[in-house]
Amino acid sequence: MNKFIIPATLAVFTLAAGAPAFATTDSIFDHTGAYVQQDIAAQGFNVTDVEEWGELIVATVVDDQGHSSFKFFDPDTIALVR
Repeated sequence: MNKFIIPATLAVFTLAAGAPAFATTDSIFDHTGAYVQQDIAAQGFNVTDVEEWGELIVATVVDDQGHSSFKFFDPDTIALVR
């Protein structure tokens, strides 16, 4: 009987420890990261990553020649900041 209880107990503790990692979502100024990335991509940018940067959203974009650069966006309107 102990052969089954110990592995089952370990499995429960392992799953419980990993649960917070599955529950977290990437939040960028109260929007999901996927939403922000999709909205910026809809403006014609090839977006590879988005994150908060101070009071702005910074997006890593790739141009037609394959060069990466950063573009900054307003967190409320998700419009490009010039």
